[in-house]
Amino acid sequence: MKSSRSDTSSGLDRLDAVKLELAVVLGLVVGVLLVIWRLDASHWLELGLLAMTGFVAGGWLAWRTRGVIRGVDAQDPSTGAGED
Repeated sequence: MKSSRSDTSSGLDRLDAVKLELAVVLGLVVGVLLVIWRLDASHWLELGLLAMTGFVAGGWLAWRTRGVIRGVDAQDPSTGAGED
């Protein structure tokens, strides 16, 4: 007997790599947060570093996720993604 998950897991298994990257990025962000917390800099500089870290981390994850989804859509055109 075949499970229903095996049909959808063919291409979406690559999202597991993005989940791992999410964990790594969150760890790095927490590390940067601790370093910035210990810095003796102005509040604006600390806020700017935190904002830059957040934008870079979020942008990386969004870029990787979109790339994986595009790869899955390219492999399986029957999903109908992008059709109106």
